[in-house]
Amino acid sequence: MLKGTIVENSLSDKEILNHLKIEKTYNSEDWILHDVWVEENQVAGLAKSLDSGPWYIHLWEPGKDEIIVIFKDKTFIIKQSDKSTWSETIAYGQSIGIPEEQLDFIVKE
Repeated sequence: MLKGTIVENSLSDKEILNHLKIEKTYNSEDWILHDVWVEENQVAGLAKSLDSGPWYIHLWEPGKDEIIVIFKDKTFIIKQSDKSTWSETIAYGQSIGIPEEQLDFIVKE
């Protein structure tokens, strides 16, 4: 199982939330956030559910080094321990309008 946080406001199709294990829901300013558990076979569905624009979801398996970064049209696999693997992902995020400071891929164990 993969763990992550989904910004509800980033979804064009909120129906996907009914198929995920939601651990916690909370607000941060104008955003509704869901800490979720996701099966690997649900990753493609998350990409399709993202709204167009500057949004992404990142997921990780606790205790593992890989982070899956999901944009609407592209998915990247980076290593938490090696920030040199992040450069292409950050460049892509910036190209669709995400500020660099929001491309931090924080992992919460």
